Amino acid sequence: MTRKGKIARLPEHIREQINHSLQDGQNGREIIAWLNSNDEVKSVLALEFDGHEMNHTNLSQWRQGGFRDWEARQAALAEARRVMSEGTELAETGDNALADRLAVWLVGRYIVATRKLLENDDDASGWKLLREVCHDLVALRRGDHGAEWLRIEQERLKLLRQKNARERMKVKLESEPPPLPPMDNEERERRYRQIFGMEPL
Repeated sequence: MTRKGKIARLPEHIREQINHSLQDGQNGREIIAWLNSNDEVKSVLALEFDGHEMNHTNLSQWRQGGFRDWEARQAALAEARRVMSEGTELAETGDNALADRLAVWLVGRYIVATRKLLENDDDASGWKLLREVCHDLVALRRGDHGAEWLRIEQERLKLLRQKNARERMKVKLESEPPPLPPMDNEERERRYRQIFGMEPL
């Protein structure tokens, strides 16, 4: 939603300072005094508002509009960062960390978009977009379930291969003749003479 008041027309970095000051509970008179003494603010007021200074009404309107929007965005972004951070920690424990981080990033973006849409519940196009987002989210979850199914199948195949390898080793050991007992020196000498055709001792 585009706002048209005096504060809404100020540069973004000044609006950010105002929002942080309001969030910190700074006195409104102090904020207005700072704004009216700021050269950038004076330039905007001179250019677009015939030089009329900021007043309590301007700040009150901003507090009820732009500042509330900013707070909602901050809350949504904080929630998205939290979800993404937790998801990234989990993703980095697996082999597909990059793909998992991308999925978590998308979920974070959906959280922000959904929060914004819910704030404007009278916007029909917004609800259409929300339905599209839900459709995308369902597709994303299906992908997650497919990936989990594939992981389980890979684990099952790995266990099956290990079992088959153990069974093959068992069959091999059972089919081999038992090892010959060790020969003493006398037996070794007798065999040696027998192989080379020598007379026995």
